Amino acid sequence: MKNNIEKIIIIGGRGTAVIIAEQIYDANKRFNANVEMLGFAIDDPSYGTEINGFPILCGTREVKSKFSKYPDVKVIYSLYRPDIMKDRVELLKSYDIPIEMFTTFIHPTALVTKSAKVGIGTIILANVVVNSNSKIGDFNTINSNCLIGHDSVVNDYNYFAAHVCLGSNVKIGDGNFFGMNSNIRNFLTINDYNIFGMGSNVVKDVSSHSVLYGNPAQTTEKLNNIIR
Repeated sequence: MKNNIEKIIIIGGRGTAVIIAEQIYDANKRFNANVEMLGFAIDDPSYGTEINGFPILCGTREVKSKFSKYPDVKVIYSLYRPDIMKDRVELLKSYDIPIEMFTTFIHPTALVTKSAKVGIGTIILANVVVNSNSKIGDFNTINSNCLIGHDSVVNDYNYFAAHVCLGSNVKIGDGNFFGMNSNIRNFLTINDYNIFGMGSNVVKDVSSHSVLYGNPAQTTEKLNNIIR
């Protein structure tokens, strides 16, 4: 019999939010994990009453008032979008949801080494590897089949699409978006709120607020006009 099951509400309902919901379901049904997908919080009425069989419970700004009194109900935030990452980080903060309401979800097939550290609100999906002595901060999303190299540091609010390979001893700031199959060389420093196109090979340090892609990855534009 399962005890202390976390009942999870996902803020969001498109794309990655649905993937996370399905992986929570898989963790519970296939691996007997103590997590249960309770439903979504989303503001778009066109979705009706459910998404992929999971109920829509409330709007995004109702989560705190409706569910904070239930200690077994936990929250995942999944409203990131690459072109407005900073806005979406500020949106998360504006909900004023107590930090203890958020949960960290690690799919049972992921390998997170015993010396690695993972912060609150971070999502690690199927077949991810987080190697030794790495540190992952809060509210990061790491999609399936990513590799986080040893002794790397990832701050907060970053999004790794599937199959991103982060080398060892890399330092990542806040709010970066890494497209599918991106590769980041060892010993690099990447600052804040950059977008890396899919298949990018990053071979030098990156400052902030840029769009990069290619092999090697090159800056194509600055994001100062949309970063607020």
